[in-house]
Amino acid sequence: MTINMRSALLIGTGGFGNVHLRELTRLEDEGVLRLAAASDVRVPEQSAKLIADRGLRVYSDYREMLAAETGADFVIVSTPIQLHAPMCCDAMEAGYHVLLEKPPGATIQDVDAIAETARRTGKLCAVNFFAPSRSALERIVTIAASGDVGRIHSIKGLSLLTRTHAYFNRTPWAGKLRANGAVVLDGAFHNPAAHLLYSMLKLAELVSGPDGTGSGADPLRVAAEMYHANAIESDDTTSMRIELRDGTTLCFYVTLCARRAETQRIRLEGTEGAIEWDYQDQVTVWSKGETRSFDCGEGSVLERRYRNLMRAIEGVDDRLDVSIESARRFTLAANGAFESAGRIRTVPPAFVVRSTDADQPGSYIEGIEATLKEAFAAGKLLSETGAPWAEPSTPFDVSDYRHFPQRFRFSE
Repeated sequence: MTINMRSALLIGTGGFGNVHLRELTRLEDEGVLRLAAASDVRVPEQSAKLIADRGLRVYSDYREMLAAETGADFVIVSTPIQLHAPMCCDAMEAGYHVLLEKPPGATIQDVDAIAETARRTGKLCAVNFFAPSRSALERIVTIAASGDVGRIHSIKGLSLLTRTHAYFNRTPWAGKLRANGAVVLDGAFHNPAAHLLYSMLKLAELVSGPDGTGSGADPLRVAAEMYHANAIESDDTTSMRIELRDGTTLCFYVTLCARRAETQRIRLEGTEGAIEWDYQDQVTVWSKGETRSFDCGEGSVLERRYRNLMRAIEGVDDRLDVSIESARRFTLAANGAFESAGRIRTVPPAFVVRSTDADQPGSYIEGIEATLKEAFAAGKLLSETGAPWAEPSTPFDVSDYRHFPQRFRFSE
């Protein structure tokens, strides 16, 4: 079936919005879609030249753009986290489908407002989580269903990342819990490692059971320990354990304070073997004494998201790769993690190395790579590994959770 060329609008041209801008113009040159206009209160220099070269219409007020560009089909929202929900809802109310940058919202009430608006307006809302490719998902689901690795009982994710001080100074809301009175929760797993946590939940959704609804992947309880070595409000290092409705346990580990970054990965552990997926879309299976590997790469994730949304608008695809309903599980787990932790704890200075390297100044936690790998292997929280700076937390019930915050304290 031939897909009609669709027209897009972009809200936000800085930061990751610049990545969207470059990808959209590339696809426009290939005849895949058309970028009609963009909106930003201040167009950054990195985007201004491309916009000028393309002769792209630019609006300082996104609402003005939504009212003027009625011939467009969908809107990409790539703005600060606290603006995701209101801008997304405004776009759907104005008659547009939406591709929303991750995370979909800071709070569960934000995401529920988006989902309610989508239902009421009949508009699609896709979320730009970098989940495994369709090929990788199909491969993993097929292997899990075959019984080769037995019953999947746990899903683990490991994210060893490095972020220098420049990362936390890139924007006024970076590393903040609140900005201008709005909840942001810009931390390690709510921004740079959000893709990995979502992907774990997506895999759990697909392998959770035969009913096809994915309800077995609904989080019930979250236990999380959240820390920072950097001078920020939110976390830069977190360990998390999530209990799902079907009994599967998710264990997630992230730090932005590693000396050396590694490829992020997810491990599905079964009673008879294991399956591992990494950010290069490589799938590895250990079963019956054998190891098998599969390359499941499918090119640009952004292009896949645009094409999927356009096919869904046409009725060719019967589902979105990442729907707002699927993304809700991420926000439920994320909010539950903050509630469980209660507050963000500071890693004592004795365990932190402050680098004064002119090129890479940053804060690094001594031995964090080995500590997180140990926790990952054992499925333990950091306090359970005996890390001297870690403190236990209390699990938090999210089975009927509707509003953040309840137990979390914004200051130590």
